[in-house]
Amino acid sequence: MNFYPAIDLKDGKCIRLKKGELKDITFYNPNPVDQASQFIEMGAKWIHMVDIEGAFKGKNFNHKVFIDIKKKFNCYLQVGGGIRNFATVEFLIKNKIDRVVLGTIAIKNKKLCEQICKSFPGKIAVGIDAKKGWVATDGWAKTSKVRVSEMIKSYEGLGVSCVIFTDIEKDGVLAGVSFDQLESILNQTSIKIIASGGVSNLEDLKRLKEISDEKKNLEGVIVGRAIYENKVNVKEAIEVLK
Repeated sequence: MNFYPAIDLKDGKCIRLKKGELKDITFYNPNPVDQASQFIEMGAKWIHMVDIEGAFKGKNFNHKVFIDIKKKFNCYLQVGGGIRNFATVEFLIKNKIDRVVLGTIAIKNKKLCEQICKSFPGKIAVGIDAKKGWVATDGWAKTSKVRVSEMIKSYEGLGVSCVIFTDIEKDGVLAGVSFDQLESILNQTSIKIIASGGVSNLEDLKRLKEISDEKKNLEGVIVGRAIYENKVNVKEAIEVLK
């Protein structure tokens, strides 16, 4: 099971939001390259990075940081935030980004999402962010009329490498994982799922590992605030998830 320490970027700095609200922002390391270096030194093989400004505005603000980190370090990068067209995906993959996460366009333009998945097999993840069972878009600022379960089923067979499932109500508040909702999703699809949102301690990770031992499509977990607030140690987390 893979462990994905998270770096969310705004104004070129590492930040965390609470429940996806820009008004509730905490700044951490002002140097994302340094933060990535710390994660890698602690044993991280993957890093999950999000352009927060891009997610809200649909433009690219921090892609240079993604590429600089990929050039500098021997690690896998999974990146998202504001990626709304084919050219941007192509640019990132040409610059050796390992996995690109599609969010808003995955629900607003399924045909384009399908085209991207077919063009870059194994390189595309879909981020499904949930508010009370409904899919959220535009940096979580809007809620669609599409159920999470319906959307995941609609992407089976389209070449999506995995789905990143985030419960927005849990994200950034160290409130624990929505285990019931996660297990329900795992039971409804064969697509690989990465859990995101709510991890608060090693016990949460131990339970996720138990679930992944039973349900092989739980591919990994993304952890952000719990690392920055010293609730989860990266080395220990990786060991727990082996």
